[in-house]
Amino acid sequence: MQHSLSERVIREKIKAQGAVWVAQQQFWLFGTARYYDGTRIHRREAERDCRHYFNTIDKQLLTRRDYNKGNRLQRLVFIETGRERANTHIHFFIKGTHLKQYRHIKHTTEQNWCRHIHKASDCEVLDNIGLTHERKGYCWKEFDSLDSEVLYTQCCHIFPPFNTHNATLHGL
Repeated sequence: MQHSLSERVIREKIKAQGAVWVAQQQFWLFGTARYYDGTRIHRREAERDCRHYFNTIDKQLLTRRDYNKGNRLQRLVFIETGRERANTHIHFFIKGTHLKQYRHIKHTTEQNWCRHIHKASDCEVLDNIGLTHERKGYCWKEFDSLDSEVLYTQCCHIFPPFNTHNATLHGL
């Protein structure tokens, strides 16, 4: 007897598990970066803008040594096209390593979008502490096919979960 799940069922499972995974990361901030006219922005341009934007944030907030070692602020980045699939914009979750960085990260993410991205309109960054479960599935809403590329993995950075096996491997 062969069991086969439909694409819709698989998609819904991925969305549900993706939402749980986002919640587990406990990101501090949730941002929406918009363009003046998102209908004129294609995926390739949005990807280039994401890479540049998040590099400016990392360079501004991390030490040169950490940045040069490849360290980045923890974040998940989603490139979306809106309800009509024609208005490109970016959502992201982000956090630092110490809560004292919170205000600086919020300010820098809000300012750098318009400062460094040519066709940028605005960037709204909202507190996500304590609201993790309210926004956890928001960025999965446009995951409407199995080959969807809503999550822009090239700009995502998360630390691996800490466990005793990892600690033993690293001599901690």
